[in-house]
Amino acid sequence: MDELQDVGEEHRLAAHAQRIFNSGLLGKSRRMIRLFEFLLERSLTATATKEIEIARVVFGRASDADLAVDATVRVHIHRLRKKLDAAPADERGERLVLPRGEYRLVVVAPDETDERLEHSWRSSPGWRYLAGLALLLVFGGGGWLWLAAKSPDDPRSESILWRGLADSRAPVMIVSGDFYVFGQRAADGSVRRMIADPGIASSEQLNQFMQRAPEGQGYVDMNAYHLPSGLAPALVSVAPIVAAATGAGARPIRHVTTSRFTNEMLSNQDIVYVGLLDTLGDLQEPFFDISGFSLSASGDTLVDKASGERFQADWDEPSSQGIMRRDYAYLARFPGPAGNHVVVVAGVMDPALVEAGHIAADGDELGRLQARLGGSEAFEALYEVRTFGPSNVSGKLLIARPLDVARMWRANGAPPGAAAPKAREVDEAALRRGN
Repeated sequence: MDELQDVGEEHRLAAHAQRIFNSGLLGKSRRMIRLFEFLLERSLTATATKEIEIARVVFGRASDADLAVDATVRVHIHRLRKKLDAAPADERGERLVLPRGEYRLVVVAPDETDERLEHSWRSSPGWRYLAGLALLLVFGGGGWLWLAAKSPDDPRSESILWRGLADSRAPVMIVSGDFYVFGQRAADGSVRRMIADPGIASSEQLNQFMQRAPEGQGYVDMNAYHLPSGLAPALVSVAPIVAAATGAGARPIRHVTTSRFTNEMLSNQDIVYVGLLDTLGDLQEPFFDISGFSLSASGDTLVDKASGERFQADWDEPSSQGIMRRDYAYLARFPGPAGNHVVVVAGVMDPALVEAGHIAADGDELGRLQARLGGSEAFEALYEVRTFGPSNVSGKLLIARPLDVARMWRANGAPPGAAAPKAREVDEAALRRGN
């Protein structure tokens, strides 16, 4: 009986693999196709493999290659996992997945597909998001006034990143990047998990997804948005500087999340965005129109528009693997469409968001940026962040360049994308219930 069951499992695995091959989902990259073929061969024969074997057989690396430095295998495994995650389920709701922390392909039934959505490059909402939300609620009330009272003149507010706020008289709006989550019901009707999928950012997109998904999945719109784990420490880093730059409470400081942000807000006050680059919401189109980078659809790669060079984060949720990973932190300052000021403190993923907050609050590093950029009123800077497990190890400046102010907001003086639909309003009570 066990042998028959094993044959059945092999047949299912081979059938799903054939569907992936036929779909063209793997693209034309010979490396990606070879990686898939290698993992399929090992999975069909139940043969365990290691990163060094993949590096040697698939990518031609030497047997003594330093995999702590060479991230080729990890990057391609990450890409392959995302491609499989994007593949539709079959008529039974089954799908082929590449489990995290493993080098094997498995077929999972509908009730086993938690990993596809619940752990899609950011973990499922948990205590870290509650901590971030609590911090924002404090800042949204009297917290900013408390910080202002505790923030005497801060020399960092006169730095190249923050001096626009210090010279302005406009109110300040802190915009924090949040992301949409939805639920999945158990058989008894209760919501058994909250799910975050980068490809589903609104109720409308969830409805479209559910129309394509097999019946019986139990997905439900919770009307809820959550916060990345790196947001709270990043806000803690920049909050005292923002408070000092506004003149110890002389100018109001408001706070919204990107799910509540509207295009009209972009012109009415100075903007400080703190969050991930793929949670910019309605800010994303005008921001990347100005930036010298573009962001991949997967949200994990910045591409330099001029050179085509790619900066892909291979960070994943910390695990027991003792390997170094990369993430990318981003800082920018530029004028808004009405002569206001915009500051961006962001990361591709959570570790870089935390590091971006540290860099934005580091007077010495801001001084080095000043020396490199001179008197630029508009600039962007990209840092490579090396991580080991849950800890950031180093941050290295890769690119710091002025931005062409003359090319900004060139569409009749209005921010690009002004005609786009407004960001969806979210009831705070519902958000708290979603936690």
